[in-house]
Amino acid sequence: MKSVKISVIMPVYNVEEFLPKAIESVLNQTLKDFELFVVDDGSTDSSGKICDEYAAKDKRVKALHKKNGGAPEARNMAIEKAKGKYIYCIDSDDWIEKDYLEKMYDLAEKNNADIVITGFLMEYYQNGKSVIYSTSCEDVVYSNKKDFRKNAYKYFNNSFLSLVCNKLLKRDIIMKNNIRFPKTKWDDHHFNMDFLMDANVVVISSIAKYHWYRSRAGAETMINYSDPNMFEKRIEHYEHVLKLYKHWNLLDDEKSMDGISCYFVGRAFQCIQELTDNKNLTMKEKRAKIKYILENKYTKNSLKNAKSLSTKFKILVIPMKLNNITLCIIFSKVINFIRAHFKGLFIKIKEKEVHGK
Repeated sequence: MKSVKISVIMPVYNVEEFLPKAIESVLNQTLKDFELFVVDDGSTDSSGKICDEYAAKDKRVKALHKKNGGAPEARNMAIEKAKGKYIYCIDSDDWIEKDYLEKMYDLAEKNNADIVITGFLMEYYQNGKSVIYSTSCEDVVYSNKKDFRKNAYKYFNNSFLSLVCNKLLKRDIIMKNNIRFPKTKWDDHHFNMDFLMDANVVVISSIAKYHWYRSRAGAETMINYSDPNMFEKRIEHYEHVLKLYKHWNLLDDEKSMDGISCYFVGRAFQCIQELTDNKNLTMKEKRAKIKYILENKYTKNSLKNAKSLSTKFKILVIPMKLNNITLCIIFSKVINFIRAHFKGLFIKIKEKEVHGK
């Protein structure tokens, strides 16, 4: 089988409105030596037909069809068939700039990298126009795995390590270690944690050419995590981070524990905020779930170890440190009021706080 430079994997489910732009953003890349797997995950709209149409027009496009089982299954199906030196995953309702693959590939080849991690662009639709926030970091080549491991904590809070769409990954490592996307929420985070376990050369790039839609025209509301059991998923998320640091023998490293503790505190606060805004729970149920979050061992330990929280977050987590449920709800209601009535301001503050832009 003829190898290619990059195998691009795109899971597809009911995105007929956005799919053509996503596919064409890949086909128009300056790097031409790739294969694109568009995996129709049992779509009930015309998405599957669109996949077939592009496959008929361009031999680089491989249209696969399967029963609906979620993005993890779709990505894994393509991984089994991929023959690229590197793997790149893109969501079917986002898009990439035309030289993105070439720039990542060049960085990987120049540095013999196992993984290239780049910035990304988040697009919101506010007040009738698109507003873009950039997330990026300084250019760094970690040619020694110990150096990356000691600095990895810097890249958790801004989603750098959790997303899969801002990464170029060496396929041999995926196949050798049998790394696959698990069928769970935020599967890309778990996939990345497994990949980073034994990664050697890690390249961090400041380029930001992946466009991640956070809201669109006709749906200006931001993503709202209304799942009342989201904290359980956050625990699963965090335990995988701790597993990674245990594998790296860094659970006693003060800076690392500070960094990932700040990361978890932010996620725990978000869960409380979303529970407060949940319209399907009674106040008694909300209080019980917030109590569970505050008394969880990871919350307590993270609050104790999170030394470098920003000034804003130090204020926001005061009720959590006081173990005061009522005060947690009051603070959350204020945040939720700003989100509901001053969307632009909320997004601006949030992106500056979390992503530094």
